[in-house]
Amino acid sequence: MFRSRFVIVTAIGVLFFGLLVAAYRFGQWHKHGDVHYTQAMLAFANYKTYALITDYLEKKCYEAALTEARETRDLQVRLLADNFREAGNKPKLLAYIKLRDPQLLNSVQSGQVPEVRPFTTTCRSQ
Repeated sequence: MFRSRFVIVTAIGVLFFGLLVAAYRFGQWHKHGDVHYTQAMLAFANYKTYALITDYLEKKCYEAALTEARETRDLQVRLLADNFREAGNKPKLLAYIKLRDPQLLNSVQSGQVPEVRPFTTTCRSQ
């Protein structure tokens, strides 16, 4: 009786451990897939923005290109500030931004970020 109980408890333990490992692996795979999905979405959004700015510049619509670039920059700073806070001001992220743009980091940390507002640009080809 003791032996069969030991076998059952051991089997349940092994099954539990196997399910735990499988759940961990699935979580890692799923998390990894989300990173690639997010990167692809960001790359596509950047592509569309740069294509629009390029189009304005090719048409010599410099004011429209400048407006698009400024507003896109301001939106990115706002997103950076929001996500920086959500990430808990992690030291690795802090060091990454500080190395590349310490002035921007100071602005984000002090809450001095531009307000995102709707904008329109017009371009009449010449």
